Amino acid sequence: MPSLQDVNNAGFDDAVRAALMIDVIWFRNATFMPAVIEIEHTTGVTSGLTRMKNFQDRLPQFPTRWVIAAADEDRDKVIVESNKPQFRSLRAQFFPYSAIDELYSLSQRRKLQGVTDEFLDCFMEPCVPQLAN
Repeated sequence: MPSLQDVNNAGFDDAVRAALMIDVIWFRNATFMPAVIEIEHTTGVTSGLTRMKNFQDRLPQFPTRWVIAAADEDRDKVIVESNKPQFRSLRAQFFPYSAIDELYSLSQRRKLQGVTDEFLDCFMEPCVPQLAN
């Protein structure tokens, strides 16, 4: 989609404004949002989580992945920050640069098509432990 303003936001103007601060929002069929991704290369992990949380707080609950893409050596910091009480509802996933590079290389070599969300999840690590039912 050419612009977030093209999204049928029906009363979610605050969400659109918060979305403009996000690095990557992956839309499918212009409505379903499989992932919200903050790339933490020059800014801190906490600021990325804060931007995602701000966006999450302005939307109705819906299924999506809240992802922090960062250098491999930032893994521990991403996990610690993601588990702070103010960010736990994001249930963030860590997408290390090495996994992004591996996925890109595989995609280029094998001309991947029909990639599923579950396949992409294999390249990310959940930061927040799942609660038992």
